[in-house]
Amino acid sequence: MKKIFLFAALIFVFSNASNAQNLWRSEILGRPMDNGITMQLIFSDSAQVRVQYGTASGVYSNQTNWQTFADSVTAEINLTGLTPNTQYFYRVNYRKPNGTGAVNRPEHSFQTQRPTTDSFVFIVQADPHMDASSDTALYRVCLQNQLKDKPDFMIDLGDFLMTDKLLNSSHVVPFDTIPYRCNLLRSKYEISCHSVPLFIALGNHEGEEGWYNNGTANNIAVWDAQQRKKYFPNPFPNSFYTGDTSNTPFVGARESFYAWQWGNALFVVIDPYWYTKPKPDSLTGWRWTLGKMQYDWLKQTLENSNAKFKYIFAHQIVGGDREGRGGVEYADKYEWGGSNLDGTPGWATNRPGWYKPLKDLFAENKVNIFFHGHDHFYGQQKKDCMIYQETPQPSLPNFNYPNSAAPYGYLQGLILGNTGHLRVSVTPNYTKVEYVKAYRPSQETATRHNGDVVATYFINAVNCYDSLNTGSPMIWNSNYADEIVYPNPFQQQTIIEFNLKNPDAVTLDIIDVNGKLVRRLMDNETLNIGKFQVMWDGKNFNQADVSNGTYWYVLKNRNGENKSGKIVLIR
Repeated sequence: MKKIFLFAALIFVFSNASNAQNLWRSEILGRPMDNGITMQLIFSDSAQVRVQYGTASGVYSNQTNWQTFADSVTAEINLTGLTPNTQYFYRVNYRKPNGTGAVNRPEHSFQTQRPTTDSFVFIVQADPHMDASSDTALYRVCLQNQLKDKPDFMIDLGDFLMTDKLLNSSHVVPFDTIPYRCNLLRSKYEISCHSVPLFIALGNHEGEEGWYNNGTANNIAVWDAQQRKKYFPNPFPNSFYTGDTSNTPFVGARESFYAWQWGNALFVVIDPYWYTKPKPDSLTGWRWTLGKMQYDWLKQTLENSNAKFKYIFAHQIVGGDREGRGGVEYADKYEWGGSNLDGTPGWATNRPGWYKPLKDLFAENKVNIFFHGHDHFYGQQKKDCMIYQETPQPSLPNFNYPNSAAPYGYLQGLILGNTGHLRVSVTPNYTKVEYVKAYRPSQETATRHNGDVVATYFINAVNCYDSLNTGSPMIWNSNYADEIVYPNPFQQQTIIEFNLKNPDAVTLDIIDVNGKLVRRLMDNETLNIGKFQVMWDGKNFNQADVSNGTYWYVLKNRNGENKSGKIVLIR
């Protein structure tokens, strides 16, 4: 009986092997829409591929036709005719061309576009690098953490290919380093992006800067764009996405800036590199630019949107220091803010015929958060009602205070070290941004655990664009209090600490000795179990400093239960 079973098993193995092809790069998802999605695979042999899918796990009521792809050619499968606001389960089948058997890939899932009334989660990461300073195992942990969050998609803020740094002995970047890096990073994204559709914002180390483009087919800017498109399915303009409609020589559609709505939120990814040339230096920050065509598209996109929440994503500010670094400290300069390096007005001279500096355009259209990377730590700053959210690295095993903050120009805000990702929850009533830490088991301590939420803040649907009686205070995991860098010492701020034994909705008010409401720091905002800290900056609803004296904080839960304490303010 055992011999018969073994013989049957061998027949099954050889039968499948004879019909299977070598899967080089497994499936990742991109371009999710209301009625469709794209998945990509790459085989080292010619192969036929189809996708089976349905709305219940293990039940595949639909399937695509078999499609044939040559070896090393991207197998791109588009699922169409899907139902909005639906979770789908799918598996990929593949075989030799016209074979009789097939290999079934594992089941994965995805979500189609949410309506404005629904809540959802998305993920942001930046600067995975995968260079000599990166920890591959730690990055894997971070990606697995992201998958556990069950997000609808992930937005990577760039610096993943790093190809412009791979110079040979002749100090040039050879073409073959680019597909090598694409293949390497693609292998990392496959950990989660089979079920988490991927969006990419270009970084400065993707090599697609205007100053590298010499107008021919043989330069790193063109090579990078071509290979990036082969390995990573970014959006292009269609009935769901808007973006770059130009046909770039040697590249076609670049898929580098684009926008879409999901739920009641507008997502806008911009590209500050392709139109920037020559390369800026410390005295020529006006060279950093989106270009007029991208600027006009951005303006129209913001003005046409009725979304309750609006987010901008880019690797860096359009300006900054000579390397494009920095946050709010550079927000008044160049194309972003309109001023020259010396603070004098420069918009009319340097951008004649353009509408307004980016900062003013964002304020006019009530943009809530600008997510950026490039500077390699967690940093939350605020200017003109918009949050500037510097995104931590997901792969750098340096959990201490980021020594690069001050040299990169960060003189204010709330700063934390690596490593982890941002988890953003969007509901009809608020946006919640959480910093989720990543640790390998050997890196955990009694107070540091993989998956810890270190910092949280909320932006309510009625926010500072609508009323000064609102704010976005930072809520800290108190186990990480020693990692708070700014402000330090706490001469102008008071820390309010509280514990939650169960998930709860929390309201936190500051009142004076006469019972008058001075400031509402939290407004019925939902938190999980844990120990938290909230900082009050000694300001009232109008952002004016309150007088020295005695104040009270009042903490209320959803059942109306109160906890209060005295605060004495002495400046």
